[in-house]
Amino acid sequence: MRFINLLIGFSVTSDALSLVNIVEDSSNVPNKEQAASIARTLVNRESLMNVNTLKTDNTESIPVSAMEYYADCDSDGDPYWLIVDIGSTYQNIVKGSKYSFTIRVGDHPLNDYVNPNYPGGIVNSPAGSPRINLKGQMKEVDLYEPSELLRIEKCFLDKHPDAKWWLPSNIVTPHKTHWAKILVSEVYMVGGFGDRAYIGVIDSETYHSSLLLDD
Repeated sequence: MRFINLLIGFSVTSDALSLVNIVEDSSNVPNKEQAASIARTLVNRESLMNVNTLKTDNTESIPVSAMEYYADCDSDGDPYWLIVDIGSTYQNIVKGSKYSFTIRVGDHPLNDYVNPNYPGGIVNSPAGSPRINLKGQMKEVDLYEPSELLRIEKCFLDKHPDAKWWLPSNIVTPHKTHWAKILVSEVYMVGGFGDRAYIGVIDSETYHSSLLLDD
């Protein structure tokens, strides 16, 4: 009986300590401007995103989401997407589907190390870590200037070495591809748990005027 009481006491004490930590953390919940820096940094650090579209079949439209490569090569929060024209995601967009982009902590190749620390986030807790949904427009990019083309390709291949096989400049690529830049117009963020993290909309001006967090 005493052993059970000790266990219960330990559990209550642990819960109490957790509650204290939550109360302490809740006083430091990031505001919208700080959340914008978190969002900008997340886009800059990571390199995989889910592109969310609608697949229309006859009269039925079904939401679908697929992983794509990206890189924030200009460090401005508007990343580059290397599009495979024949890909189902892009074909949905060509057919008129609306689209958005989702990025979360951990969206990078397995052999990469990316800093998972964010204000308000809990490392090793996917539910307690930031994730964002980006709305915006895609601007197709023609890289005619050789130095600019080399810069973007180097940046992208640093993140995704295997993408060399389907670069638009690769004359033996198996599929037609092209570059697009995602011009972000709005961000919806779930920064983690609501007691310590920002959850809500971030407008374009606040997002683009924010600074990256230090690594």
